[in-house]
Amino acid sequence: MDPLSHHNLETVLINQVQRFKNSNPGIQRRIDFSQYVNHPQIIVITGVRRCGKSTLLRQLADFFPSYLYVNLDDERFAGSGIHHLTEIMTIFEENNPGVRTIFLDEIQNIPEWERFVRRIHDDGYQIFLTGSNAQLLSSELGTRLTGRYITISLWPFRFDEYCNCVGISEFPRGTQAEAEVQLLFVKYLEEGGFPGFLQYQDPEILHQIFEDIIYRDIIVRHGIREILPFRELCRYIYSNLTREASYQSLAKSIGVKNAMTIRSWVGYLQDSFLISECFKFDYSLRRQHAYHKKMYGIDTGLRNTVSFRFSGDTGMLFEQAVWMEYKSRGYELFWFKAEGECDFLIFDQGKITNCIQACTELTMENQEREISGLVEAMKETRCNDGVILTLRQYQDMVIEGIPIKIRPFWNVVLADSPLIRKAKW
Repeated sequence: MDPLSHHNLETVLINQVQRFKNSNPGIQRRIDFSQYVNHPQIIVITGVRRCGKSTLLRQLADFFPSYLYVNLDDERFAGSGIHHLTEIMTIFEENNPGVRTIFLDEIQNIPEWERFVRRIHDDGYQIFLTGSNAQLLSSELGTRLTGRYITISLWPFRFDEYCNCVGISEFPRGTQAEAEVQLLFVKYLEEGGFPGFLQYQDPEILHQIFEDIIYRDIIVRHGIREILPFRELCRYIYSNLTREASYQSLAKSIGVKNAMTIRSWVGYLQDSFLISECFKFDYSLRRQHAYHKKMYGIDTGLRNTVSFRFSGDTGMLFEQAVWMEYKSRGYELFWFKAEGECDFLIFDQGKITNCIQACTELTMENQEREISGLVEAMKETRCNDGVILTLRQYQDMVIEGIPIKIRPFWNVVLADSPLIRKAKW
């Protein structure tokens, strides 16, 4: 018997929609849903596995009285093709005449899905998609759906969303409230922002997310045969986030002879949203790509669970959190190195708009290094906005005629957040 016969498909769809409607709507994210409710283009939600894409669909679904929801990561759809999507539409239209809203979860699991999506979009359906593979989505969207879609990039909870998760919805007032938020931020660096882990506090959830990405999304999908070296690379990168690396140095570290193999593997990790590369700033694109990169992860909690831990790694976690915050806002980031170093340059609308140092605490030992690196980067890029982000320090200074702000990172995040009611500092 065909496991996906007309009758069985109908049963699966009814089961999925009912489960979807009854699921927990979750924590409010930073996203303003109202702009997407009547949007004429296809809405594509991308992000790492288990970061809350399905929950975001669930929140969007509350704006619609009726809709079709299909979870294509369901094992009952294993091996399905585009003809099954067509059959699903037939069943849906028979039972729901006039309903024009469709949610397709983990769409990349169906080969040639973009042909189907284009056809029903042309027929006037409002379509919301999710996907967990950047390369598959970008190539297929780019070939057949150019100009027809907009993308929402979803991450595990950022710190303001984490605060919302634990019940903090107002900017802290007073010394005690600020101290509590500082402690909460340190806890966030340890736990990260994967919703499932925060709900159940079970490290096995993070291990399983990592394994699903490594095995299902990469090893199986790309047919990797050197499984042990690939796993070593994953753990090595996650144990050495924020540090300079080249494909040659990574190959040497794990004993792989061909650096091009490492380059391919790093590409797969990026496509799965597990890591991102940050390029050294240079006005020459060729030199940018030729120099060492820095690797950043998707989540501090995931890093802490699957990597080798080192004492005194709070500084690394702090820098990682700053990266995640600004990257999740959609900015392009670089790092700067000349006489000194600056952790992040934000590139927006054709120029460097912000220079940022990430430093848990300015001390007598590191103050000159952090400030001089920031000032040098600001001069080199002609940027007027420089800030040193710390755990708790707050100060303004002028160095060589250049204004420098020192701010607690949590303060910057919460002050900019639409989720937190504001009060004056």
